[in-house]
Amino acid sequence: MGKTGKIANYEDIRQLPPKVRQMYIAVIQMLEEGADPANIRVSTITEKAGIGKGTAYEYFDSKEEIVAGAIVYQVQCVFDWLGSALEEKAGFREQIQFLLDEIEKKDGQKNCFFRFFHMMADNSEFSLLVREKMMTEAFLPGLPTSVFAKMLQRGVERGELRREIPMDYMIHCVFSHLLIYMLAITSGGLFRIDTDSIRSMAYQGILNELEDRNNI
Repeated sequence: MGKTGKIANYEDIRQLPPKVRQMYIAVIQMLEEGADPANIRVSTITEKAGIGKGTAYEYFDSKEEIVAGAIVYQVQCVFDWLGSALEEKAGFREQIQFLLDEIEKKDGQKNCFFRFFHMMADNSEFSLLVREKMMTEAFLPGLPTSVFAKMLQRGVERGELRREIPMDYMIHCVFSHLLIYMLAITSGGLFRIDTDSIRSMAYQGILNELEDRNNI
């Protein structure tokens, strides 16, 4: 935080003031319950967090900053965990299967994945605020793309993945196929999509583009 006590563009999630963390958790809970970020009120946030309304303005200038900060906080928490979980997997194929398994789960982590993809594709003022917070230098090591880059680089070093493909393309390849499967999972009931087939094709699509066939 700065000298005024306001929360900066990015704060280490392990060093957040307890009341800020309480507000972030309250926002995340409301979003998971289906609340529209535009309709969330500061008074609702502070009431759910168990603190006084005036406390919010000790740390933030607006409701938008609180909600955007909460989303960035959740993304950081989930991808911190995800990075550690991916490191425990034996190889690239196991890592991709693990990511697909996580997308299937009906919990906050899947919602976080979906919210992140939406924020990256949407050009609303609120999404731009979230992206601005994510692009600060301190956040970059925990950026979801950084987590995937580390996973992919290790795949290259193990000889599993093709060395000639630019890293940026490899990251977008994985993201795009995961997004296809995520959309299939969330809309399968409406369009009668065979999600098992979509999963198989998403998985195979990643391998077809990225695997080094000479080492298989």
